Amino acid sequence: MLLIPLLACEDVEETLVTETELDVAISLDATMVENTFATKSSPIDQFTFEGISTFCLAKSDNVKKCPGNVTGVIPGQGAKLRFQEIDEYQQISSLMLEWGYSPAGTFDFQLQSPVQLLPPGEILNEGQISINIDDVLSPVIQKLDSNPGMYILIKISGTSNFDINFDAELNIPVVVETELASPRFTL
Repeated sequence: MLLIPLLACEDVEETLVTETELDVAISLDATMVENTFATKSSPIDQFTFEGISTFCLAKSDNVKKCPGNVTGVIPGQGAKLRFQEIDEYQQISSLMLEWGYSPAGTFDFQLQSPVQLLPPGEILNEGQISINIDDVLSPVIQKLDSNPGMYILIKISGTSNFDINFDAELNIPVVVETELASPRFTL
């Protein structure tokens, strides 16, 4: 009797977890609101501003460094929207975030309802230049988890007493789960 060893190949899967941050720059452009020119009795101009940016998790440089195939995305803590260049006496008096998603390969974004980021009467100024938006971005992360190749659109809009002409920075901490599959020979 002759015994012939049989070799079999099976995939061994290893899940890796990587904490990273998605950094999205949103270029803002302001327009002076008509009939709000500064006068002696009213020394404050008023501007409306908005900016739009799109990104894809799978194409993010931070995620490209993660080994293996992305299998899941979990929200991290500390998502912030930052305005770095607010000077003394400059204020943002209203701020909204709107987001949408589009499957990979198309730019037909399904926009979601806008979210007011500043409660009535609250302002952003040089003393407070960022807002924690973990709760607002939770649905965005859920969409990214369902399809890491999906494109996300973020729109920021609001009013200020100055001509905003800089980028707002959106920092989104995420935990990326990846899977390494490597063949292993067994007897």
